[in-house]
Amino acid sequence: MQRTSADGVTVLWQAAPAPGPLTAVLSFGTGLRDETAPTLGAAHLVEALVTTHLGRRPHEFTSSVEEEATHFVAKGTPQEVTGFLHTVCSALRDLPTQYTEHATRLLGLNPPRTCDHRGAEPLSARYGPHGLGLVLHHDPDMYTRLTTDAIRTHAATHFTRGNAVLALDGPPPAGLTLPLPDGPRPDRTAPRPRAGVPGTWQHRLVDTVSLLLTSRAHEPAAVAACHVLGRRVEHLTHDTRGISDGVTLHRFLRDRLTLDRVLVLRPADGHAEEAADILWNETLNLARRGPTRQELDAFAEHARAELHRHDGHCGHDRWMSLRRALESEHFGIPYHDPGTLLAQHAAVTPQDVTDHLQRALTDAVLVVPNQASPLLTTPRGTPLPNSTCWRFHGHHPPTPGTRFRMNPLRRALTPRHERGEYVLTPWGLVARDAHRDEHEVRFADIALMRHDGPGRTVLTGCGCTQHIHPDEVARGERLIAALDAAVPAHLVHTDG
Repeated sequence: MQRTSADGVTVLWQAAPAPGPLTAVLSFGTGLRDETAPTLGAAHLVEALVTTHLGRRPHEFTSSVEEEATHFVAKGTPQEVTGFLHTVCSALRDLPTQYTEHATRLLGLNPPRTCDHRGAEPLSARYGPHGLGLVLHHDPDMYTRLTTDAIRTHAATHFTRGNAVLALDGPPPAGLTLPLPDGPRPDRTAPRPRAGVPGTWQHRLVDTVSLLLTSRAHEPAAVAACHVLGRRVEHLTHDTRGISDGVTLHRFLRDRLTLDRVLVLRPADGHAEEAADILWNETLNLARRGPTRQELDAFAEHARAELHRHDGHCGHDRWMSLRRALESEHFGIPYHDPGTLLAQHAAVTPQDVTDHLQRALTDAVLVVPNQASPLLTTPRGTPLPNSTCWRFHGHHPPTPGTRFRMNPLRRALTPRHERGEYVLTPWGLVARDAHRDEHEVRFADIALMRHDGPGRTVLTGCGCTQHIHPDEVARGERLIAALDAAVPAHLVHTDG
């Protein structure tokens, strides 16, 4: 890997294995995890404005927004690539916001996904609607919440020369210019896990079973553990019992030192509990006894095949090496060439896998569908705690405050098991259901509030969405007034 710079932007390049078109990736170290609930979708809208400005071109180009980075990619002659990069940088320097209505409409019709959302639920459970937890909360309406000033501010903060890296599969072409706006690399703080969630299982409104395991950013034993665990669980749930689809693995960079890996499977109807038992208990078994030598050999062979495929000679496959270099440059993760990675994968021992999983299980998060109630244990044999955001009646005293019961007519028309009420406290609202179970909506933890006619929809600190309408309860306008007084204006969205 060779290094130079252009207009203050770091340029990484390595020669392609054979003559051909030049491919360039202009990458920015910003993605979804750098947004907030009110600015969700900002990077996608910046990307859409730039690509709309590019129009049709005589060469291949594409762009993408991931959890951690945004990429603009072109493939063509050196002159075509140079022109593409100059146009992208110029558009980021003076954002073409005249295309906002067009870009917003297209994004609303075909909202992009930063990842397979099957991996998003444990992130939301762990972080709430912040950082990586925002992966879950993409919706087609989010772009309409973004003002021109918000988009310009986001671009000026994150799409700067200090936060950019250019990767090429050949020498930098003559005349290369990257006229990006000035600006440093923004500080990136790690998302803070929600209290009481690490080391638990949790119900969510999902049709999948998923397990989040944390590792160091570069930890070959973690890669091996997830590969072996995925193969074991898929063999038992899919191949043997036929109760789920295949296991998928998703990888998220929490910070430059830490990765969150999520294993996901979708069980057949009525088999969520069985699938959760298998996933969790196989993780415990692997943590206690480690993998077999045959499993580690199969992992090493799989890793060798993957690196050979990705560092081959076809299309974008050879870009995995450069993408690792980009990640290293953006986030300070040590770069390892394919040979080094293969040697490290081959050197993983059963004890390495055991040691990793025993650490990871202390703050793992298992998410299951609401209808499943698995009986799980920790590595010590004690019951695995459940971290539901509901407080169950009988386990805690009722929250004191001003009660807002259903108005008499609605109460008469509503079945007893569906009746609920609210409790207003100095610090927030409590939604109480017919079983007297409670869900807190703390004012200080509200990530976003949307006006829904006379009602309000709030994104709570746990990542749940709560709809509050004044007609649901007697004196409901007092609840709305309390919300309006407590939630800061920058967290409020009003349609139109």
